[in-house]
Amino acid sequence: MFTQRQLRAALDARIRAAGPRPGHGPAVAVLRDFDARSFARSVLDFASWLSPAARANWQGDFTRTVFLAGNPRNLAVRLPPSLVSPDGHIAWYAGGPRQARRELRLLLRAIEGELPPTLPGAVTLTVPGAPAAVPGHRWRATVATDGLSLPQYLVHVNHALAESVLTGILAPGDELTLHHTPDVPELPFAPAYLRVHQDMRDPERLRAFVALTDDRQQGAADRG
Repeated sequence: MFTQRQLRAALDARIRAAGPRPGHGPAVAVLRDFDARSFARSVLDFASWLSPAARANWQGDFTRTVFLAGNPRNLAVRLPPSLVSPDGHIAWYAGGPRQARRELRLLLRAIEGELPPTLPGAVTLTVPGAPAAVPGHRWRATVATDGLSLPQYLVHVNHALAESVLTGILAPGDELTLHHTPDVPELPFAPAYLRVHQDMRDPERLRAFVALTDDRQQGAADRG
């Protein structure tokens, strides 16, 4: 397991990377239902779609996102989203003044519930956009699921993928595979990104929820 010192260092690095907080408010994601592949793809699409200014604002606000339950199709006319997932199940709204998203939050309820026990072991996606090199880089995101509710899973995966895109770790054309495991194991090398937050099992400690690693390094570690 990672030491508390390592986890604290990763958390401090995230705070430094965000820079000054502009206070533009959280993004909003409206989900009709949950599918791990569709959700991860929508995060990558949304983070990649944002303008440079919107990227800086969202990163400065620590990629805060409100997750609401609803059908994007029913919102298309009254509250047009910034982006809709290819399957039509997830609508994204870029961050803005709190009042601008107040109607959404009054109309829809926050997502609740348990994480489905049948998550796929691995989900492979491609970061959208024209790659600078072919083939793109290959990455693995190891997601710790033990003890997570559905909202907590959405929060941790969203932060990890969005911030990896916004900081340039994940580049257009890169291949990303999500691996779902009970806990993130200790690694013999430093991950490119480590999602750290309070451990629900012991609130006085930190826990690693997502580790983004170079797939070649990870493969060598698995074999060793």
